[in-house]
Amino acid sequence: MKKTLLLMLVLILSASLFAQLENTRWLSTINTDGPIKVIFDFKKDSAAVYRLDSSLIENMTFTHNDTSFTLHKVEGQSDCDNSTPGVYRFSIRMEGMAVKLISDDCNDRSAVLDGTQWTLWKEPVAVKVAGSMLIQYTGVYEFDAAHPITVTMENGTLYADGPNNGLPKSPLIPESDSRFFLRIAAVHWDFAKDANGKVVKLISHEQKDYELKKVK
Repeated sequence: MKKTLLLMLVLILSASLFAQLENTRWLSTINTDGPIKVIFDFKKDSAAVYRLDSSLIENMTFTHNDTSFTLHKVEGQSDCDNSTPGVYRFSIRMEGMAVKLISDDCNDRSAVLDGTQWTLWKEPVAVKVAGSMLIQYTGVYEFDAAHPITVTMENGTLYADGPNNGLPKSPLIPESDSRFFLRIAAVHWDFAKDANGKVVKLISHEQKDYELKKVK
């Protein structure tokens, strides 16, 4: 009886891991010509790694068991041979995933995947915000004088542009009247007002919070 219950528990846990990995997307920062934020997108039998602007880094076939997955390159930027398998151990806890190398003769792939930590990616859901509200947030914001960020509005959408911050002109996705998601950097921004209702700063929620004062 105990052996039967143990077997059932193992099967349930294995099925849970499968369900957690297949058809999920994960966010992390990898190092390839510098650190970049990417999404690891697992389907049933394929996987892709791409930048937050949706540009493809690598498309692969994907198989797995309850503790590891195997990748074969289909197309992409690495020097991996299409016949060379990469085998990696994975573990999922809550909304985090750890990936560790088991075997991979392609150094391009193992160098960026081994030892990485991933967070479950949840696509932001945009809400409708009136243009009269959005226009209040346009202007120039500074953490310091050398790194201004300009927020503009075009056709009912806010855009942020910060060349000195490595930020190309990018849309802001409204999650509420005052909170927005900058998808290209995977960060949330809150616009804050003073007691008189005037927008005075934005707060960028990253590894820590950064406050940028509205200067124009």
